[in-house]
Amino acid sequence: MGFLSVEAINTQILNTREVLTLLREYMRDADSRGDTREVETFMERIKEKKKEYKELLREKRMYEDEYKTESEDVEDERKGLEALFGGEVEETMDPTTEKKIEPIIDDSVIGKLKASVDIPEEFKFADSMTFYTMLRNIFRNKYILVTGPSGCGKSSLGKILADITAKPFHQFNFGDTMNPAAKLLGDTKYNQEDGTWFKPSRFVSALQDNSGSFVMLDEVTRDRTGDLGNILMPVLDGQRYLALDESDDADVVTLDKNVFFFATANIGREYLGAANDLDRAWKDRFTGGIYELDYLPQKKEQELLSVRVPHVSEDDARRITEFAKKIRDLYKAEELNVAVSTRMCLAVAELVVDGMNLLDALKHTVLPFYPITAGDDTDRVKVIQAIQSMGE
Repeated sequence: MGFLSVEAINTQILNTREVLTLLREYMRDADSRGDTREVETFMERIKEKKKEYKELLREKRMYEDEYKTESEDVEDERKGLEALFGGEVEETMDPTTEKKIEPIIDDSVIGKLKASVDIPEEFKFADSMTFYTMLRNIFRNKYILVTGPSGCGKSSLGKILADITAKPFHQFNFGDTMNPAAKLLGDTKYNQEDGTWFKPSRFVSALQDNSGSFVMLDEVTRDRTGDLGNILMPVLDGQRYLALDESDDADVVTLDKNVFFFATANIGREYLGAANDLDRAWKDRFTGGIYELDYLPQKKEQELLSVRVPHVSEDDARRITEFAKKIRDLYKAEELNVAVSTRMCLAVAELVVDGMNLLDALKHTVLPFYPITAGDDTDRVKVIQAIQSMGE
């Protein structure tokens, strides 16, 4: 047998089950979109994981059979010695036998998470500890705020964490509304049969879900009314309630004790201005920490493209991510006003897989973000030059 204990094998079996569940969900999603190529890819990966799962079960059975046989042999030898000499015989160790060193087990929360949960392939982290501290915060119900440029994967990360922790996922985007109060609280409705009545929001339902919702507050910095922060402050702090209006006798919604909040914010000069930042009161509510999620290093982003767009060639994935890095370097040097996001890279990869030339796919996806403004085409010319250099 190998060096794995039966506990370690059991952990691997559980991990493999979780991966199989995720792969089946992704396959169903691809099937609902009619993406037969992606369905076939996930079917192949599921087949591989099933084979791995069966091998782990076989190894576990072998381990248990071997342990049982060894235990029976020792017991028979003990009984034989007791019959010969009388009394109980103390266990002795052959001095030539090397003592087996037990592995050191990290019994902390993060240690247990590392032992039982693999970092998902569909999301890449520059530092693996980021992933495990986020899981720890969900376990401890410490809310998380993730900041970073648009398209770097903040929203995707929230969905992945909800899937891993098996929490019902509820997403609320505040970049698409000028009335956050209606989105959070509900709205007044009217019909001839019932007259005027109040319809509670999806947000209210999510707060009361007794299975412990994973509530994603997406793009909280896009609110320009100021209402969002005022409504959410008592929700996110120790009071943990939502008042449905501002009157003294307002109806109050009490949060389920296991509801968890994951917020995202776009930070950067193209969103709030270089000198602006999140309100201090917002930051204080997220006791699990504020994670500054940046674009991935080129190699890791290339790996991500290969996982999320399975049929993209290694060379195309490399060229797409090298182009993105080139544009981001210009952005950091303040030579461009907008960077290329990971979301754009994925879009380019999908176009290439479907038959578009790489340079045309880059132009189609990226150039609309660099329009000619008041006759100034400086940014657009630089981006076109960067695109053309990828064909060399």
